[in-house]
Amino acid sequence: MKKLSILFIAAISIMAASCGSTDKTEVITVNNAAELIKALGNDRTIILNNTEGIYWLTEAIDNALETTSLLDGWNQMEGKSDIMANRAYDGSELCLFNIKNLTIRGVDDGEYTKIYVSPRYADVFTFEGCTDITLENLQLGHYPEEGSCTGAVLGFSNCDRININNCDLFGCGITGIEAVVSQNFKVTNSTIRDCSYCNVWITECQNFRFYNCDIISENYIICYDSKDISFEKCKVPATFDESISFIDCDFFEWPGFIYPDGE
Repeated sequence: MKKLSILFIAAISIMAASCGSTDKTEVITVNNAAELIKALGNDRTIILNNTEGIYWLTEAIDNALETTSLLDGWNQMEGKSDIMANRAYDGSELCLFNIKNLTIRGVDDGEYTKIYVSPRYADVFTFEGCTDITLENLQLGHYPEEGSCTGAVLGFSNCDRININNCDLFGCGITGIEAVVSQNFKVTNSTIRDCSYCNVWITECQNFRFYNCDIISENYIICYDSKDISFEKCKVPATFDESISFIDCDFFEWPGFIYPDGE
């Protein structure tokens, strides 16, 4: 009986160890934009080294399209997870479609890893139908030319559970974050600056929380048909949008700011 008990305990221990090792998240370290594109996919954490300087995403996208290692957005298969290049007016943008459980993290908490694109009308990253995405320790923006039409820094459509931490999102993109029909976003310890049209553009979204952020482009926060949108302990532009909750925030006005009639 004692021997059977020992065998039973051993079997339970093996089963517990097996259950504890079911994490399928892969960790990949990359050194440049080409390696970053190649590494993108489901169930992984990508660590970006800073050894080779700026991650020039546009050149890497163009090279990947030429070698057919990156799918043109026109050829995307319905329902399939893909990394694609969508056509913008003056170039291509990287689109992550139906991707789940992906973290893109700069290696150094104290120094941003820089990811830049050059087309003025392209987003730096576009996410469509993605879930459980984390961006951390990154500086993202358009360089060197300014854009004034459609290019956001980060674009999201039908996305859920997005975390952005310790990131610097800068214009000329028309907006730092553009989100449509998305939910459960958390943006912490981050900056949105120098965007040409608005800081954040949120449409038909819910449960967005900005905490300890500097939202400092000299223009508005735009929010349409959305609920549970909050900014806490943030520096933000003055706004009269009653659909947004502001908690312990520092407000600023800017040249061109207009008070509503009657104020």
